[in-house]
Amino acid sequence: MIILTKNMKLKIFALTTFIVGAVSSVSAQYTADALKFSGTENSVTARFGGLGGPHTSLGGDLSSLYGNPAGLGMFSSSEFSFTPGYVNSSNKTTYLGQNSESSLGNLNINNLGVVFHSPTYRTGDLKKGLVSINFGIGYQKNNFFRNEISFDGVTNNANGLGNYFAYLGNTDINPDNNQPYPPNQIFDNLVFAAHEGFLIDYNTDANESFYSSNTRANANQVVSYDRKGGQSNVDFSLGMNFSNKFYLGFGLGLASINYRSEELLNEQGLNFVDNVNYNANFTKSFDTRGSGVNFKIGAILKPVKEIRLGLSLETPTYYSIDDDYYEELSLRDPDNRLITDNNSSPFSYRLNTPLKLNGGISFFIGNKGFISADINYQDFSTIKFRSDENALNINTNRQITSTYQESINVGLGAEFKVTNSVALRAGYRNLGSPYQDIDFKAHRYTGGIGYRFGSYTLDFALQHQQNSALSTSFYTFDNPQVTPFANTKTNVTAVSITFGARF
Repeated sequence: MIILTKNMKLKIFALTTFIVGAVSSVSAQYTADALKFSGTENSVTARFGGLGGPHTSLGGDLSSLYGNPAGLGMFSSSEFSFTPGYVNSSNKTTYLGQNSESSLGNLNINNLGVVFHSPTYRTGDLKKGLVSINFGIGYQKNNFFRNEISFDGVTNNANGLGNYFAYLGNTDINPDNNQPYPPNQIFDNLVFAAHEGFLIDYNTDANESFYSSNTRANANQVVSYDRKGGQSNVDFSLGMNFSNKFYLGFGLGLASINYRSEELLNEQGLNFVDNVNYNANFTKSFDTRGSGVNFKIGAILKPVKEIRLGLSLETPTYYSIDDDYYEELSLRDPDNRLITDNNSSPFSYRLNTPLKLNGGISFFIGNKGFISADINYQDFSTIKFRSDENALNINTNRQITSTYQESINVGLGAEFKVTNSVALRAGYRNLGSPYQDIDFKAHRYTGGIGYRFGSYTLDFALQHQQNSALSTSFYTFDNPQVTPFANTKTNVTAVSITFGARF
């Protein structure tokens, strides 16, 4: 027998109702999403991937289409390139005293683009004035979400599912009597299911009412996350060459978000009221779709033949986002009846990501190679969240401002030509922390090799990024000392190959 009692009556769990009772919790979710969807990094070809990505001042590569559009002005012929890649994410997690490991590999299309060279003949001297106007169009994947993480642990007497749903019930207060709503009136359907399945109890006396947990300590929890999707841009860029000294570019990006996360927490333990075992599944599903637009402007200057200076600016991406959130609790009661109920909340909002400012300098050593350095600046505290719920807007933007900070990334790379046809590359990139109170570190080490044969090029790149651990939680209490946090360290290894052809 399946009990769906609360879903058979008027289901009043709408997001607006949820916001009234849990603004802080919802704001925390959207604060995390704001960083997730703002942490994009413009795609590069395998050539510049082998350098670690410092290409603001280089130009002459399809990477300019996605980064500094001024670099398109350096092309002296039309060119096409295609970059597939493979990414492996390796996770090490500590949760409730247990250590777990998981990993996942995934094939991707990093970027695909073409630039069309268009020389101009407006002056007698072809090396002065406006030499060429080059137009490019391309697709880039600038954020990958694909990952699978699984871990397990053992609860104590304060952080199990029973404790969590009792906590939720006790925070849903009836303003008429300043007491928690009884189970048949409470807004959160999962609290109702937890009560019907004897995970929690509703206690009443002459003076007060409250929920309490029916579960013992030392329950076994197994948690899994399955995340899919990514963010991408279709870029339209224009690069101009003035006297082979100064290059100016403009770009328009049409951005999209496609993100889905399936999350499952299974808890098995003992119900001390009836002294029987229980098996509860708490699932969450996030489905996010979004579209947006951004603009780029950039310049490159060659003061002398051996030096290039680059500067580019990317406006915030202005997103419109649709969210579908679904959560469900299912378990069997002491009579072996299946208890299940759910909450769902479609929601739409707007998100403005931070402005990006990039600067770079490159030194060329004759025809033997070059050294290039980049610095990238973003202020994640300037992310803006907007919806039709004013209380949610205020709280989310306040959390964003108090949680995130300015971030500076620094990259250094070099290319050495072994022969006229073969080049070796290496690079390093340090990624700054976007968090105010978390000492997050990320270091990327890169290497690559390139072959040029006639009008064709073939480039390979290997990148390995080491990240410090970050804390996440499947559910949270007001007291962070009680919340069961999972500390996960994810290292990412990526391989990419770019095939290019001039025409």
